[in-house]
Amino acid sequence: MIRKETCPNCKGNRYVSIETSDGDSRANKCPHCDGNGYRIRVTLTSESSRR
Repeated sequence: MIRKETCPNCKGNRYVSIETSDGDSRANKCPHCDGNGYRIRVTLTSESSRR
């Protein structure tokens, strides 16, 4: 089964704010979902759960 899950890091916003060394904050694409806002998870179903 294929699931589309909201990224827990950016919570679907696609961008995360990163604070630079000089104190400014800027928005970068989320590194966990590559800026998509979601992750795809593939799960295997067992035969016993289908019966």
